[in-house]
Parts: sequence; structure tokens; C-alpha cells
Amino acid sequence: MKGILLFARVPMNVVCLKPIYEALKGETPFWGTVKPPKGTKGGNLFAPLGLRVKTVASWLAPWLPLDIYLSPDIMVVGKLCRWKIHTFHGVSFKGRAYGRAYTSKILAYDRLFIIGPYMEERFIEKGILKKGDPRIVRVGMPKLDSLVNGTWPQDKAIEHLGLDRDATVVLYAPTWGAGSSLKALGEAVVKTVLGLGLTLVVKLHDHTSRDPQWKEKVLEWEKAGVVIYRDPDIVPAMAASHLLISDLSSVANEYLLLDRPLVYLAAPGYEKRYGETVDLETWGFAAGPLVEKEDQLKRAVLEALDHPQAYSEVRRKMAAHLFYNPGQATKRAVDVIRELLDG
Repeated sequence: MKGILLFARVPMNVVCLKPIYEALKGETPFWGTVKPPKGTKGGNLFAPLGLRVKTVASWLAPWLPLDIYLSPDIMVVGKLCRWKIHTFHGVSFKGRAYGRAYTSKILAYDRLFIIGPYMEERFIEKGILKKGDPRIVRVGMPKLDSLVNGTWPQDKAIEHLGLDRDATVVLYAPTWGAGSSLKALGEAVVKTVLGLGLTLVVKLHDHTSRDPQWKEKVLEWEKAGVVIYRDPDIVPAMAASHLLISDLSSVANEYLLLDRPLVYLAAPGYEKRYGETVDLETWGFAAGPLVEKEDQLKRAVLEALDHPQAYSEVRRKMAAHLFYNPGQATKRAVDVIRELLDG
């Protein structure tokens, strides 16, 4: 049965799939899994982001024998699809994808759209894949093409966010759960950045955004002058910013492609959650200062903005190690998918 089945668990997953969809939508039918929230008729994550797909209930999707199953989530829902492709939704040093709990799921895919050399090396080091494994396809990250190909010049991105054109923009994008800096230092970020007269944009993780506690906190921050970025596509927010504050979030790695300064925040508790897989030895927090206490934050922010070329060499080396095909990842992904469709 001709077509591509898309799976998304959260809106950010759809953002990862959209460049591929846009490139192929005129060539093959697209389907998307939907799981209506209890008591509603909703659940379609694709339509709000402009993907016009045929929908299929997630419980029926395993029996849909399409050409390709494409997912940035580890779940293999399209079990009868001829080719199963995992695109990955980011590359972080938390490393859950390389853990024993994920091995069987990774190996259930026919093709893995590897984001960069670092990811490929980790899979091989962990014994999950071998060199030359046909599953390995060196693609990169299609959603980041627009970050580096001229789609979002900084002034255009600032205007898109509705900010003052002369604003110095600081983006705070923490990860979620035990590896997040939000609980320990989130308030300090708001207090410090606003106190310096800078424009603070906060992008919470999709999972955090659904937490009632943080929904309430976000409203407080908004009243205080914080810009809350609710678009699941973080690329325009990264493009607009002069400085990123983050932690173990994969956003910290994605931001390296801009070669702009970043400040890391320590996140107590990540060792317990990611102890088996976390990797802070290869690169870790090498691309900027690491803030462990609130009283270190102001100085770190000011120095980063005053000396944006500090850490530049490290940032460029990290970016080269983390990402294949910057600006051309969508083309590489689409070429591979076309080959599979024609085969």
C-alpha cells in the first residue's frame, strides 16, 4: 500500500518530520497516527502545524501496510510497513538511546537517520550497532536546516517573535524531568536576566509545558515581562537570541550550529536518572561556562555577551562532531526515502 506513516507523540516530533513531509507531500500519500485524549475527539498533532495527512487511530496503525513508517520517537507503531525509519528528535548527552532498555527498539528499525558522528560512534561503542551496519544512514537533523541556510536571519527572527529590534535576547531552554535546571535555577534565570535589562525568552520542553505547576509559574513570569515561546519549533527562537542558557537539553547542542555564546546550568539529579548512559566526558559542558549557583549567573551572562568569541573554537568542533550535513539534512533524508519508495 503506497504511502508514509508518520508517528508523533508530542508537537516537537511533528516539527522534526515537517521538512521531510514538505519535500515529499506531492509525491506520495501521508498518514499520521492520532490518539484522542480521553473524553475528546482531538489528538491530531499534525494539522495545527500544517501537515495535511490522512489520520489513523494509533491502535489501528500497526495493521496499516504502507511503504514507510517514519518516527522521531522510539516507538515502532507501523509494524507492517515495508521500511521502518527512525529519525531521532535530538542529540543530547543524556544518552538514553544508547541504554540497554532501548536496544531492542533501536534494532527494530530498518534505517536509522543518524544525526552526527558522535551518535554513530556511541551506538558502535555500546555494541548496539557495528561499523557498516546498513541501518546507519548519515543524515543529520532536517529540522535544523532552516537554522543555518538563511531562512532565519537574526533580525527576521527577532521580528517574528515580536521583540524590539534593538533587544539583546537571551533564550532559556531547559530540558525536562530530573535532568532539568528549571527547579533549581529557573527563578534565578528570570530574576537575573530581567534585572540586567535584557529580553528573556523562555521555551519549556513539551512535557514540562503540560505540568500544571509550571503552567501557573509561566503565567507569573509572563506578567513579570518574560516572553514565553509556545511554538513547538524552537528554531526561530534560537535564531533570534544572542545567548542561550540551558542544561542537558539537546537544544544546547543544536545552538552550537550558530556559533553564539551559551551558558550551562548544573542540574542536580541527572546522575540518578541517566547514570548508565549520561556522557559528560566527550564534550559535556565544554562550550561555555557552567553555573552551579545563583550568585554565579550574572557574571556568566555578562561575560558571555561581552566576549561572544570565547569558546568559539570548541563550539565549532562540537557542532562538526554532533551534526552531519548542516543545512542539507532534509535533502539527504528525502533522497534515501525516495530510493526506498522506488525499490
